[in-house]
Amino acid sequence: MTNPLGTAAVAKLFIALTVTPVPTVSHMPPALVEPQARPIQRVTSRSPIVPATQLTTIVANDEIYEESARPTTSHEIIIGEIRQWNLLSADWDSEGAAAPNALSMKEAVTFVRLLDGDIPFPEPMLLASGHAALYWNESDLYADLEFLGDGRIAYFIKNDGDKHKGVLSFDSTKMPVVFQALIEA
Repeated sequence: MTNPLGTAAVAKLFIALTVTPVPTVSHMPPALVEPQARPIQRVTSRSPIVPATQLTTIVANDEIYEESARPTTSHEIIIGEIRQWNLLSADWDSEGAAAPNALSMKEAVTFVRLLDGDIPFPEPMLLASGHAALYWNESDLYADLEFLGDGRIAYFIKNDGDKHKGVLSFDSTKMPVVFQALIEA
């Protein structure tokens, strides 16, 4: 059997707690609100050291960021697009395409780094096979290179009416001579 005095006391306490306003963060004085901790951005060996004179301050969402004033190069744009493909899974095209082949992506990125700035830059393509490819379609040049992911490149190049196709080994330290002759011509 419960004690009616105890039940009434508990009921009064419950009512007092539910009716009494509780201060929220917006009602608290600023001195009592602790600042939100943010992770410290550390410079790693991969982070380039940029002189302070080349930094631009950007404010976004009430946060201040410093960004390099150096424009993104054509190499970096192409490499960035190729690397994003690694985030895709099988059937990325909704037509049964294979998942992107990481080795093929790596070979394509290496090849793009070897490209000379004097030639037109290619368009990167992700093929249904999961292989990375580079494509040129200029006035006198049509070229299609597929990186097979095993150290080989399949190619078709049409330059000034001459057609060349085949498969060759890719060293990754230097541009294959056949491409220098055909693409840069």
